[in-house]
Amino acid sequence: MFHQICAFIIAAGTLSAGTVVISSLPDESHPLAPLTTLSGMPLTTGATIRIGAFPGMADDEVLDTAAAGGLAALLVDFVPFGDSHTIGDGAEEQPGRFEIAVKQVLRDGPLVGEAVTIVIQQDDEFMVARFAGQALEADPDTGIEGLLSLHLADAAVIVGNRYGSDRIAASAAPESGSFESWIASFPTITDPALRLPAADADGDGRSNFLEYATGGDPSSQTDPPPCQIIAGEAGTAWIQFSRTPGIGSIIHRLESSPDLVSPWQEITGGAEPVPGSTLWMRIPAPAGARQFFRLDVRSDVE
Repeated sequence: MFHQICAFIIAAGTLSAGTVVISSLPDESHPLAPLTTLSGMPLTTGATIRIGAFPGMADDEVLDTAAAGGLAALLVDFVPFGDSHTIGDGAEEQPGRFEIAVKQVLRDGPLVGEAVTIVIQQDDEFMVARFAGQALEADPDTGIEGLLSLHLADAAVIVGNRYGSDRIAASAAPESGSFESWIASFPTITDPALRLPAADADGDGRSNFLEYATGGDPSSQTDPPPCQIIAGEAGTAWIQFSRTPGIGSIIHRLESSPDLVSPWQEITGGAEPVPGSTLWMRIPAPAGARQFFRLDVRSDVE
């Protein structure tokens, strides 16, 4: 397990009959912000939502397929459950929100026993998320129809972008696939111990995983810093940090401490999504004479 935080609690259980309901509407236990594109704009009317599964494919395989061939390659391996839907004007008239119900009779076939997966697409941006622990099962002989109700906040995002714990965005195809496929693209790193996520192959003070998450080069000590403070107007300041777009498991957190001794506290408010490979977060006015900041990059993949 490399630097990891489990962002969601997944309820155990299986679908024993034919209807799946998935919602992104916020409630007390799911304070999810509206689903957006990479540029931060809410998903608009016509965005496509598909429910189904990637039979026999692990999360890293899904991510690698998306990095290699985009959504078109993913849909070759995707087995749909029921019909696709499109976002209308937004559930409860809120852009970027949805609630859908999908039904299909399941007797046997490749969907049985596979984790429920959602694919959301708007133009050339998309998101793939999987509800680990929630499997599609064959309909029982009793004929009693089952109902599985899921919330998008409980899904593990595979392809897409995340900004803190409550904001999810669709993204263009990821520039890099899984950590394993990414580190394999640097053949000069031959020592297996130096290819591990926590290792620092080039000795620049940044772990391989941090290089992976921020678009760095683990074989070079001359990379630009992954984050920096930028002065704003009227005495304000921002922290700009680089990221590798499209890897849904990665969470960027900005933390502060007044003295490097006190516990680090996460700065709330979330990063500002912008096109490209950078994120911005406004720095709050320090309570004391000085303040220290650090970028904490985590993955919810074990």
